[in-house]
Order: sequence, then C-alpha cells, then structure tokens
Amino acid sequence: MRQPHGVRATPSTQYTMAQALRPSRSLGRGSRVVCAIDRMGPDGAALGRAGGRVIAVPYGAPGDEATVEILEGGREPVLGRIVALRRQADRVVDPLCPHFGQCGGCQWQHLDYAAQLQQKTLLVRQALAHPGLRDLEIEPAVGWGPPWGFRTLLQATAGPSASGSVLGFYAWGGTRVVDVQACPIQHPANVALLAAVRHGWPALSGGPRLRGVIGRAGAATGEVLLGLAVAGALDSTGRTAVVRALLDRIPGLVGILEVCVPRSGHLLTARRTSLLWGRAWLREEIAGVRYSIPLLAEFPANPRALSGLIELVLATLDASTADAVVETGAGIGAYTLHLALGAGRAVGVTSAALLDVARANARANRIENCAFYARDAVRAVEKAARSRPVRLAFLHPGETGLAPGLAPALRRAGVRRVAYLGRSLRRLGGDAAVLRAAGYRLLRARPVDMSPHTSRVSVLIAAEAR
Repeated sequence: MRQPHGVRATPSTQYTMAQALRPSRSLGRGSRVVCAIDRMGPDGAALGRAGGRVIAVPYGAPGDEATVEILEGGREPVLGRIVALRRQADRVVDPLCPHFGQCGGCQWQHLDYAAQLQQKTLLVRQALAHPGLRDLEIEPAVGWGPPWGFRTLLQATAGPSASGSVLGFYAWGGTRVVDVQACPIQHPANVALLAAVRHGWPALSGGPRLRGVIGRAGAATGEVLLGLAVAGALDSTGRTAVVRALLDRIPGLVGILEVCVPRSGHLLTARRTSLLWGRAWLREEIAGVRYSIPLLAEFPANPRALSGLIELVLATLDASTADAVVETGAGIGAYTLHLALGAGRAVGVTSAALLDVARANARANRIENCAFYARDAVRAVEKAARSRPVRLAFLHPGETGLAPGLAPALRRAGVRRVAYLGRSLRRLGGDAAVLRAAGYRLLRARPVDMSPHTSRVSVLIAAEAR
C-alpha cells in the first residue's frame, strides 16, 4: 500500500478528535503532532486538524491518522509532512506511477478513483457554500475512465543534475525537476516522444541548451507534434542537426517546432513557434468532428472526458434548429462546432491568433451555420444579438473568471439559458453570484473531472433567466 516518502505505518495509540481540536500553544517548524485527516484540499494536499489548526498534508488521505512534522507553522493552513501512519485510510491504492511522491504532477494517485470523484464533489460544495446559492443543487462528480493514458498534452521541463541534465516535471512545491522515465497518465505517444528527446538530445554535441519539451498527441489519429524550447534561436546547422537526431525516433511524428519561451515562467506562456520540419498542426477527431490543432492552441487534453463533457453541455442547452447559441472563449472551436450541429446558428468568440484555425475547422467539417469572431466578448454578444435573437450561451472562462459586464450583456441580448463551465474553484462562487445578480436562476451544478489524480475540477452550471 501507499507509503509516501518511505513512511512506515506504525501501531495506533489512543487518540481522540478532542485532542486534534484542542488549541495548541505551538505548532512551530519541526514540531510533531498527531493529525486526523478528513478531506482533500483544493491545492492537492490532504487536510486535517491538530492543535486547533487546519494542517495541509501532501500525500495524505481522508481517514488517515498520522504523526505529522510541521514544515511551516506561520501559514494557514499549516504545512506538514507525514512521518508515520498510525492508521491508514480504507480507500487508498498503490500508485501506478514509479515517480509518485517525488513528481508534483499527480497528487491523488493514492486514492481510488471513486474516492477522487467524491472529494471533488466536496471541493465544489465548499466553493459554492455562499448564502445566495443555498438552493443550487450540486450533483455528484462525473468522470470518464479508465483514468490512465488519457493526457494528450505534454509539458516537460529540462533541469540540471549531477550527471548533466534531466527531463521531466517539477517536484511538488519546488523548482527541482524530477527525471521522469514513465508517466501513466500521459498518452503513450507522448511517453515515447519524451524518451526520444532524452535519448537524441545528447547527440547534439555543442548544440543549444534544452529548456523543455511540449508534445501533442492525436488520440484518434495517432499523430504527434513535438515542440522544443531552447535557450537561444537555432541556426540553420542546429535546425538540421535537431531534425536528424529526432526524426526517426518518434512514431506518428508529423511536425517538429522550435518554441520561443520567456527566460522564466511556464512553457505554455510561449506565444511563437518556428517550424523546423513537417507541419505545425496535428489532426484529431472528437465525437465525429475533425480538428486541426496547432501546438500551442488551447484544447482540452483529455479527449475521453471531452467527448462526455460535450454531451453534458448539449443536454444542458437543449438547442433546436430554431435557436442561436453564442460561446465565449471558443478557441479553435472544440465545443462550438458541436453546438452548431444541434442549433440553427452558433457564434464562437475566440482570439485573433486562433481565428483562422477555428474557421478552417468549420470548413473542414462542412459546418456552414457557424461563425467565429475575434473581439471583446461583450461586443461579440451584442453583435450576434443584432443579427438574430440569441437564446442560448455557453461560457467557459479560465482562471480569471467571467469577463466584466458579460452576464448583464447576455441578459440584455435575451439569452434565456446558460451553460457555464468553470475551471477555477477560486472564481466559481463569484461567477455564480454574478450570473444570479444578472437575473439568472442557477438550477444545478455538476462537477466534471477532466484531470484525474489531481485536485483540479471543472464545474458545469445550468442557469435560466428568471
């Protein structure tokens, strides 16, 4: 069973919840307490109580009773680590990944999948625990299994090591890069891509320093895109050397790109690519709709879950051929094209960088009742309503939440039914309150698991005009 960081389970001694709730004079760094863990937190760690304080415990599980060493006592929740398990929770499993406990990519692999869904439901309940939302029905979380080999987007970082360099993912809460040899949540094509770069890069003697790798795999097509983030632009000799070193090592490879990234920050903050070989996009198909996906385009990385989520969105909006539907944050049309198949007209609001790709995807599927605009979301809604009444809207904001003024604009445009897909628990309650204040009655919320083995959870809220 799970033993994070080599912790050994030890026999339980007498312990009561009253002890955990009793205020402690000191929970300073290095002190040890007995902690009863009762839930998972939104940042990935388990949460429990000791000394009257909430303690965040990485790799803990609800039902654990553990001796915990305090790492940071001045914060809330207090940060600790398990040094001995006194009683182990019932719903833990052996993590499938050999890097679990070191790599920070998956924090919940020690929970069985049903328990993960249960905890994500609780996280959503907590995020929506506002007085004005008491009547909102929160349904159990839904996921699509098996929760392995699903992730089609790879973002690996290169880092220094005693032997030269490593290629993998950051350790949890730190800047150390874990050399990842296997990743059971990644699509097998991305695992092969990572191994090929690790093997082929040292052959580039005197070549540029590798900063990271971005990979995309087509689950339905088997196509693979490789993006190489390097320190400094490649010259013509370097480009040729890279292509020769990697071309025949990656099955399904259709393109190799150089990725221009900032000196610091996440790899996906990159905005420009340069094609080294092949083409700059791959083909994918989701629920009968075909897509061309550029390397840096925002597109859901779990195609299994995306197919199921599309069905939930379509059922929530229940469009007919008499309806027009508007979608904000449309990207390359991941949802818009499916919405158009059931509605009389679909309007997708996207960015200028993705406008041509979105339109090309509509043409490739011969979907003619779909239009894309690159403009402010509020202005796009107003424009769509001027040409034809808009009764339905699909909103899926990112970490920043709903755009200011969008919800009232929808109401003014006559939108009667809204499907809201939230991806930030921190913004969820505020966005729900904004929709309510704009005149929408919130009917139900469904937690949706697009990222198994992590604390990340999306939430689909159905709302209708009062």
